[in-house]
Order: sequence, then C-alpha cells, then structure tokens
Amino acid sequence: MFKAYRIYDFIKSNDENFKGVFVDRLYPRGIKKEIFSNFPWLKYITPSPALREWFHKDKEARFDEFCEKFKLELDNEKARSCFKTLKNLEKEYGNIALLTASKDINLCHVVVLLKLLNK
Repeated sequence: MFKAYRIYDFIKSNDENFKGVFVDRLYPRGIKKEIFSNFPWLKYITPSPALREWFHKDKEARFDEFCEKFKLELDNEKARSCFKTLKNLEKEYGNIALLTASKDINLCHVVVLLKLLNK
C-alpha cells in the first residue's frame, strides 16, 4: 500500500508501519542529513524543473493539465526504474510512504504517483 505524507509530518509521527521514500527533486528544507539518509531518494520520478515552475505559477487552475503532462514525463526508462523500485519496496515492507516537501499533498505530483502505483 502506498500513502502520501509530507516529510515533516512523517518524521514527527515516527510511524514505523511505513517505509518512507522521498519523491521530490529538491532537498527538503530543514531536514537534517542524518535523518534524511534513512530514506531512499527517487529524483527521477518527479516533474521536470520546467513543468514544476509552470505549475507553481497557478497550481489550482493548472492542476489537471499538470497531471496529464506529468504522466507523459513519466514515460521514460529512469521513471520506470523508480516505479519498479517502489513496487519492490512494497513487496518487502508492505506499506510505503511517498514523502514530499510540498505544502499540499493533494495538489502536487504525488497524487499522480499514487494513482499510477495503486492501479
């Protein structure tokens, strides 16, 4: 099972029922490297910088179009490898927390990842 969490909330909760995997391109502000090193970091399953910048100009109005564009970006070998890694981690640990530094986990790329992983 896959579930989305803000990395900050996940660290505070200390939820041992989930294995955390960081799925943002940029390092999360304020997270100590000793803590962050406990999480695999899958950068290649995130939106390109150009798509991310375009989306951030008007998140609410562009969200549906962003999701479609992001799905197209995920059609590459590196992203497929990341999906395979996530599926293998799910087999090994059961519950996987997709960690992001996004302020709103319902209005970011993790929504797309969850839909694709939970098919």
